[in-house]
Amino acid sequence: MQSVTIATKQLEATALSVREHIIKMSTDGGCFVGASLSAADLIVYLYSGFLNINPNNLDDPDRDYLFLSKGHDVPALYGTFVELGLLEKDRLKNHLSLEDYIYWHPNTHIPCIEFHSGSLGHLPSVATLYPFFQTII
Repeated sequence: MQSVTIATKQLEATALSVREHIIKMSTDGGCFVGASLSAADLIVYLYSGFLNINPNNLDDPDRDYLFLSKGHDVPALYGTFVELGLLEKDRLKNHLSLEDYIYWHPNTHIPCIEFHSGSLGHLPSVATLYPFFQTII
């Protein structure tokens, strides 16, 4: 029981840090705060151990993929990537600048992002066909 409590506390601390990143990103505008804050716990949980992702081998064809249909919560995703060492923290300062790919929707120039999401509802078909397209590319 104690290890579950410790793990839960670590997830809670990481999710709090992600929320802090979201709020900092929102100070310059252009950040969907509600969508991001509501997704922080789930995204942290998924990337902290549920998904099979090796930060040292992001090109592993056997890793798991997360297709984020609600693209407006991407600040939660970027914040999680920072906390897990998949993205440099300083890049969050570039949110919405022309100097970086950090903006309103997931961007495939960022590691662990396979598809630019946008309209809700189209990602199930993309995610279903993604493995097929990986074999022919």
